[in-house]
Amino acid sequence: MSHEVHNMMEELVEAETEKLFDSPDIRNEPWFSCGCPQCRGDVICYVLNRLQPKYIRSGRGISHHTNNGRAGKFQTDADITALVLEGIQKVSLRKRPHSHGTEEDARDTDTAAPVFYFPAITGRVLNGLSFEPEAEIPVGLYLDGKLCTPLSAAWENPCYTNARTAGHFAFSVQPLPASAAGERRVFEFEIRIQAEGKEPLHHFLKVGAVGGNGAQDAYHAVHTIVLPDLFLFPAQDPFDAMQ
Repeated sequence: MSHEVHNMMEELVEAETEKLFDSPDIRNEPWFSCGCPQCRGDVICYVLNRLQPKYIRSGRGISHHTNNGRAGKFQTDADITALVLEGIQKVSLRKRPHSHGTEEDARDTDTAAPVFYFPAITGRVLNGLSFEPEAEIPVGLYLDGKLCTPLSAAWENPCYTNARTAGHFAFSVQPLPASAAGERRVFEFEIRIQAEGKEPLHHFLKVGAVGGNGAQDAYHAVHTIVLPDLFLFPAQDPFDAMQ
């Protein structure tokens, strides 16, 4: 049974592996032999087996990660790059048998319909008077006046802030159809908060997206929008307003 547990290091390693495999500097090395999907997968496994994992489960895990900051990020990035380079060299020299066609053939078989992918969106809700984090506050992400569909069952929309994540919330939504790969559009999302005893809050943000092929079914830590703090204020008593 799947528990929607995700190692945040996976997409960081995958992104760096793809970047280095496609780098002309690497492809021109005398030891470089192949950049097919199987070799790339071997390198990803090599690196992940040598890195300490960072596990999350759904949007609350992202909130914990955001709340704890990104201390040591530069060192982590440097470690990943060094391990990917080491892995490419070892995989290239090993030259194990391949069970599929060429890299170009594999890419030609990608016939997925083009879609717009969106970054994750995260932020936090604070009390406008005390500046303390708000807990048990429903936060909704909307597009065109409708709640966005979460990327998977591990994500919630609306989601609820809680004390352990210091008022943080996080969203990751399903891709939307694009007319063609490379199509560019700007989408206007709305963060909407309607909580008992609080003034309603509406925060709008524009997100640019480019149509692409393939399928995405997991949160990507390298693609995240961090919103400015959102402040909630007590609802005005109608009797006070009449005086």
